[in-house]
Amino acid sequence: MDEADSISVKLTELLRHPEDLDKIASLKSEFSRKKGHVDTQLKAALATQLKVTQSGIDAINDGQKILNAIREEMIKIDKLCSEAEDMIDEFPLINKISKIHRNFVAVEEIKSKLQGLDSRLAEVDRMLAEDSGDSLGNEMPNLLPVHFAIMQLQDFKEDVMHQSERADNDVKETLESYFSPLENTVGMFDERVGIIAMSLIELVRAGNRSLVVRLAKIIDSEERSDEKVLALQEAQNNHQDLATRFKSIQKGPKVARGYKEKFLACVKAAAQAKFGAAKEQFEGDPEGLEHCLGWYFNDLRTVKTEFVQLMPRRWKIFDTYLEIYHNLMHDFLKDQIEKPDLDGQSLLNIILWNGEYNKGMKTLGVKAAELKPQLIDGREAELLKEYSQLIVKKMEEWMNKIMEDDTKDFILRTHQPNEEDSKWHMPSVPTMFTMINQQLNVALDSNKGNVVTGVVDECVRLLKNRQVRWQEVMADEINKHVKATTKEDLEDLPDGILEYMMAVANDQIRSAAYTQEISDRVAPMLSKKYEDQVRRALEDAMNGFVDLATYSLAQIIEIIFNDLKPPIKNLFTPAWYNGSDMETMATTMRSYIVDLSPGLDADLFPAFMHQLSEKTCVAYLGGVHNKGAKFRASEAAAQIRSDVAVGYGFLTEFVDRGEVKGVWTVLEHFLALICSEKPLLGEKYDAFKQSYWDLPVTWVEAVIKCRDDKSKDMLEIVRSRGTYVPRGGESTIMSRFVAPLVVSLGRFGLTVFSCSFCDDIGSSDCISMVLVAMLYILMGFLVAI
Repeated sequence: MDEADSISVKLTELLRHPEDLDKIASLKSEFSRKKGHVDTQLKAALATQLKVTQSGIDAINDGQKILNAIREEMIKIDKLCSEAEDMIDEFPLINKISKIHRNFVAVEEIKSKLQGLDSRLAEVDRMLAEDSGDSLGNEMPNLLPVHFAIMQLQDFKEDVMHQSERADNDVKETLESYFSPLENTVGMFDERVGIIAMSLIELVRAGNRSLVVRLAKIIDSEERSDEKVLALQEAQNNHQDLATRFKSIQKGPKVARGYKEKFLACVKAAAQAKFGAAKEQFEGDPEGLEHCLGWYFNDLRTVKTEFVQLMPRRWKIFDTYLEIYHNLMHDFLKDQIEKPDLDGQSLLNIILWNGEYNKGMKTLGVKAAELKPQLIDGREAELLKEYSQLIVKKMEEWMNKIMEDDTKDFILRTHQPNEEDSKWHMPSVPTMFTMINQQLNVALDSNKGNVVTGVVDECVRLLKNRQVRWQEVMADEINKHVKATTKEDLEDLPDGILEYMMAVANDQIRSAAYTQEISDRVAPMLSKKYEDQVRRALEDAMNGFVDLATYSLAQIIEIIFNDLKPPIKNLFTPAWYNGSDMETMATTMRSYIVDLSPGLDADLFPAFMHQLSEKTCVAYLGGVHNKGAKFRASEAAAQIRSDVAVGYGFLTEFVDRGEVKGVWTVLEHFLALICSEKPLLGEKYDAFKQSYWDLPVTWVEAVIKCRDDKSKDMLEIVRSRGTYVPRGGESTIMSRFVAPLVVSLGRFGLTVFSCSFCDDIGSSDCISMVLVAMLYILMGFLVAI
C-alpha cells in the first residue's frame, strides 16, 4: 500500500460517519499540538548538533595552533644544532669520524644479516608449512611469528636497497638475487592472508575466532606501519631541508605495503563470489531470489555480533562490511534489471526484494533510506509500471496465439471441437484462464493494489477483444451459410458449424464462471477502493460473455431459419391454407433441437428455446409482408389457430407451457386484428397497443391490408386512434417490426418517412429524433464539403 493509500485509510478511520465532521476542529487542534511538539524536538536536536559542530571547529583550531608551535620548536632546535657546530673547533672532523663509524657498524650489521638470511627464511618457511591446511578449524599458531619475521626481513631489505641507491648496477643485481627467495616467502604469506581474509565469516561460524584475531592484529600492525610511511613521505615532501638533517626519521619501512587495502579487496572478492553464485541460482529460478540471497543478512548479522569484538574499534568493521555488501547488492540488482530479456517474474521478485531488504536492514538497526546509493535507485514505481507492461505484453501474445488457433479451427473445421461430458467446447478456455490466474497470482505477490487492478483491467480488455473477435468470426461464417443459394454452395462449406457454434456458446458460460471465481478470489484481497474497481471490471467481462453466448444462440437460430425460408415465404399466401407449413417448420426445428440438445450447455438450452420461440413467433407475424399474403375471413382464423396449436405442441416438448404462452400471447391480438369487425377494430388496436407499447403502426397497416375485407376506412381508424402509450422499460416482441427512423435531407427541407418510437409525427420524442438526425446529416454534409 503506497503513501496516498495509507493517508486515505487514516482519514477514513477518523471520519467514518457524517457526525465525525464536527471533530475536525478538535483534530486540527490536536495535530497542531503534536506538530509543535515535534518542532520543539527538532529545534533542540538542531541546537545540540550546532554545539557539537562548534566544538569540532574549536578542536581543529587548537590542533593547528599546536602544530604551529611544534614547527617553531623544531626550527629552534635546528638553529641550536647549527650554533653548536660553531662552538666546537674540531666538529667537522668529529662528525666525519662519527659517520665513518656508523657506516662501518651498518655494513657489519648488513653483512651479518645477509649471511643469516637463508636460515631465517628456512625457519619462516618451516612455520608456514606447519600451519598449512584448508580446515576451518586450523588456528595457524605460527601466523604472528611468521608475520613478525617477514616484516623484519622486509624492513631489512628496504634499508639495504635504500642504502644501495648510489651503488652501481652490479651491486643492486647481486642484492636482488640475495633477496629473491624472500619474495617467494612473502608471496606465500600474502596468499595465506588472502585466503583467511576471504573466509573470515566461515571461520567465526566454525568457532576459529583466534585466527581471526591474529589476522586482525597483522592487518592493524601493517596499517599503522603504512601510516608512518605515508607521514614520513609527507614530511619529506613538505620539509625536505629538515628531513635530510635528522637521519633518525629515515629508519624503518620505506614503502607502504597496503595490507589493509588488500584485506578489504579480499572481503569484497568473497562477497562477489557469493553474488556470482546467487546470480546463477536466480537466473535458473526467478522465484527463489530471497532464497538465493539468504546468506546476505546472515553475513552482516555475524559481522555485527562477532567481528566488532574481534577487530579494532577504529575500523568500524560493520560499517565497512555494510558498505561493501550494499554496493554489491545494488550492482547485482541493477545488472539484473537492465537485462534485455528480463521476464516479469524476475522483475517482480526484485521489486519485492526491495521491501524485504528494508525489513532486513531494520533488524540490523540500519535505516535503508540512508544507504547510498538507493538499492534500486528509487525506481520502484517505474519498475512496477514496467512489470505491468511485461505481464500485459506476454498475456497479449498468449491470447492472440490462442485466438488465432481457435478461429482457425472454427473456420476450417477439419475436426470436431472437444467433447467434455457430452458438451462441445473449444480446448483453449481452461488454458487461457490458467494463464490469467498465474499472472494475477504474480501481481498479487506485489502487495500493490494498483498493480493488481492494472493487470485485471488489461485481462478484461483482452477478454473483451476476444469476445469482439469471436462475434466477427461467427458473423462471417453464418453469412456464408445464409448466402449459400444452392446445394453445391452448401456442400463447399466445411461441416460442423453447429457443433462449433455450440462450443463457442458453451465456452462463454464457462468463461463467465471462471471470471466469477477470479472476482471472488482476488477482490477480497484488496482494499475497498481497488476491490470495487476489480469487481466492476470483471463484471463487465462477465456481461460480455453472456452477451456473446446469447449472440451465439441467435446465430444458431439463423442457421435453422435459413432452412425454414420456403415454409416461411408461404405464410398467409394461398399455399399456406393447405395447413402443412407450420408442421414442416416444427419438424425441421425438432430435428435440429434433437441434434443440439445433448451438446449444448444445460444452462443455455432454456435460453436457446426462448430465443427460438420468439424467433418463430416473429417469423410468423412477419408473414404479413409475404408476397400474395391474404387473410380469408372464413379460413384464416382457423388456420392460425391450427398453426398455434402445432407451435404450442412442438415448443412445450422442450419448454414450460407458461413460458411459451408468455411469448405467443401476442398471436391473440394478431387474431383480433384479423377477425374483428370494423366498428371494433379501434378497440382491438388500443388493447394491442396497451399490451405492446412499441407496436408499430406500419405493421398494423400491413395486417389490415392483408384482410380480404380491407378498406380505407379501416386504415383511417387505426391512423386516427393516435393512442399514445408511454415508452416501457423494455422492448417487447413487436419491436422487431419497428422500422428505423428514415430521414431524407432533400434540396428544400427535411422529410420524415417513419419513426421508431411513435406513430404521431408531432410528438416530442419524434421531434427529438428528427433534430438529432438533422444534426448528424448536416455534420456529414459539412465534412464532405
